[in-house]
Amino acid sequence: MSTTILSSHGTHTPLSATDLPLVIHHGELHAHWVEAARSKGFTLIARVQDRFRVALRCQTCDGVHVARHYVVMKAQPLCPHCIETRWRATALAAGLTWLGRDPGHRHYGRYGLPCGHESRRQFTFVERVASGVVSARCETCLVHREEEEALRFGWTRLGRDPQGNANYRFYRHSCGHTQRIAVANMKWGQCDCAGCGQSWTAKPSFIYLLDIRHPGTGRHYLKLGYSSHPAKRHKHQLGLPKDAFVEVLRVVAMPTGHDACAREKAAHARLKRTHPEALVPHPEYADLMNVVSEIYRPESLPILHDTLDRIEAEVTGAARTRNPDHLSTPPGIAASNDPEAPHDTPETPLPAAPATRTPAPSHPRRKPRPAGAAQDRHPILRRHWGLTG
Repeated sequence: MSTTILSSHGTHTPLSATDLPLVIHHGELHAHWVEAARSKGFTLIARVQDRFRVALRCQTCDGVHVARHYVVMKAQPLCPHCIETRWRATALAAGLTWLGRDPGHRHYGRYGLPCGHESRRQFTFVERVASGVVSARCETCLVHREEEEALRFGWTRLGRDPQGNANYRFYRHSCGHTQRIAVANMKWGQCDCAGCGQSWTAKPSFIYLLDIRHPGTGRHYLKLGYSSHPAKRHKHQLGLPKDAFVEVLRVVAMPTGHDACAREKAAHARLKRTHPEALVPHPEYADLMNVVSEIYRPESLPILHDTLDRIEAEVTGAARTRNPDHLSTPPGIAASNDPEAPHDTPETPLPAAPATRTPAPSHPRRKPRPAGAAQDRHPILRRHWGLTG
């Protein structure tokens, strides 16, 4: 361990033991200490403070610092004045101003940015800036810019993403609704309020589980996704062959498309992390449908049902917290958007749609229906043509 005690920058007058602003320890300067210091680029001046420390003068910059004598004997002493000179030169090459070391961490320094703000950066990061690999971004200016971008579209930046995603920020809309939004989307205004908006983000949606079979090749897959029209999703958007059979095994109603998207993405990330063997590689089904992920093997059906159970419980719990007296329909689903509400203009069937098999019970662990009860499906399925019972 070494301690800086005196810097002789600007002067090259030799120092004697009496010139040091330290308590001199009147012990013997052993010849092998002096020789070891000289061979490593230092001149041993005196023993200081106690019997373990010596004062060394750098033969390069004439700066003086204190080090333990075993550092001189067993290792290579480092001159703190030379190190700071290098840090200062690196900051200058990076277009920054050296303000000194950070007292909170030995690997950080304080730098003045071209914009006038002060920043705390790692020394290695500044070296990368100086070499042109990265640029030094001002966090204060970044926050101001993000606040201005948000105000342009009626949002107020509240802070960093509470979930810790560096690409997201937390915003509050002019209506009072708060939500996470990607920085890139807010920059271009490609975002809608999930509370008062008119796009899919604010409208009711569903997380669905599909059973996909292709008799021509004998392939069998499961797909977990979200859509406001699950049946329409697999009929017109997956690009399946005409002879493919699709069964909607289960749907979970979500209050908004924003919630559906967030929970679906989190579920896929969790499944990829905990059950990587359940995912089907893209080349295996690339010729069958036009998606690139979110396809699972049929053996993972219990895992996917458990995932939907967890999502359904979370949505129900959130609904109970917000409105304990009305749990039948998740909040945000208006009467006109209720899957059970009648529709005046049902969708017109389109030709050449993939065949749809009659769904099996949506969940194998559900309680059996009473004898004689109608085998009705989830109300959302009645909104789509081709799913007759």
